[in-house]
Amino acid sequence: MQLLGDMRVERVHAWAFYLLCGFGLFSNVSIAAANIFLGTLVAVVLLRLWLKRNDWREALPNGRMGRALFILMGAVILSSLFSSDISKSLRTFGDYYGYRMLGLYAVLLMIREKRRLALIAVCVAVSFAVNDLAVIYQGIFQENFRASGFSIYMSVGGFLSMLLPSLVLLLLSGQMEEKYRVSACILLVLGCMALLYNGTRGAWLAVPLTTFLCCGFLVRKKKKFLIGTLLTAVVFTGIFAAAPTFSSRLASIGDTKMQSNSERLLLWTSAYRMFEDHPILGVGFAQFKSEYQSGYILPEAKERELTHAHSNVMHMLAECGAVGLFALLFFWGTWLFESFRMWRATRHVAALVTAAVLMGLVLQGLTEYNMGNSAVMKLHWLLIGLSLQWLRLDETDRVR
Repeated sequence: MQLLGDMRVERVHAWAFYLLCGFGLFSNVSIAAANIFLGTLVAVVLLRLWLKRNDWREALPNGRMGRALFILMGAVILSSLFSSDISKSLRTFGDYYGYRMLGLYAVLLMIREKRRLALIAVCVAVSFAVNDLAVIYQGIFQENFRASGFSIYMSVGGFLSMLLPSLVLLLLSGQMEEKYRVSACILLVLGCMALLYNGTRGAWLAVPLTTFLCCGFLVRKKKKFLIGTLLTAVVFTGIFAAAPTFSSRLASIGDTKMQSNSERLLLWTSAYRMFEDHPILGVGFAQFKSEYQSGYILPEAKERELTHAHSNVMHMLAECGAVGLFALLFFWGTWLFESFRMWRATRHVAALVTAAVLMGLVLQGLTEYNMGNSAVMKLHWLLIGLSLQWLRLDETDRVR
């Protein structure tokens, strides 16, 4: 009887693996197709929990990371309970911290082989490559310097901010299998070209900063690291100098007269006023749109249909107040600290990849509410899950 039960669980694990591969293949190119696999995965996860209930905690991050995540969830739920539309707030909470995080839960609970982790990652890489090629085509042949491929240009910026630093870390670490290295190098070149033609300024800042900081921990020979960084900077400086479209786009980052920048400043002003009126718990989770358009939108705002604050920090401050912002900053700080602590303890590149995926999201999210972007967050949590499970499996092998 026990053997039959174990066989059923293993079969469910196989279904989860195939569905995660399917999600990975469409993660960068089609939200609709990716949701078919993710939606089916919901049923598989529920079936797995019904078949074997005693290990459900394995679906959650360990230790301080898990506690920080629960604190963040608790703050969001508390804000939801005091919002003007409790039902909407709680439904959105279930979407953000349940469905969109399903990749994390499923990987930690059901992917128990490193080979399967690698194949899921390969599927994500294939999706990334396909969309990068589409972005490059649009940039070169259609002269589209806000190219998005098969996706949305801000989503592409989020993908690039998480995946490019991770690729660099994997290549430099020596912990990537030899058979993947050439393909990873080609993918890195495609990603860098896509980064230019995508034109998301937040990603232009997030990618180099995240890569520099994380690689600073990885590379032991600091002199070679600094020389490599300098040479890379020279190459990209030359590219920007030779392409006026790129250089003018980069120069516009600090231009407060540019409409996209001025609209962000107006949004942040409105978000801060929401906080001033509701300093403890904010206007309520998932209530920014209704509050903004019903009373907080400034007369100078030209884009009057915006639904978020174009900043993770300002959006959380407006919706969940000081409690929510503190919980978010505590969550980010704890996860980054724990990632770097695990790196120092294990020298395992997966720890730095975890930090890079989070840091890329955070830095790009300073000027974009990417925590509200479904495609970006679903991929974000899948990548986090793959990294954390890689660490777990290697730790289990080491103990044995």
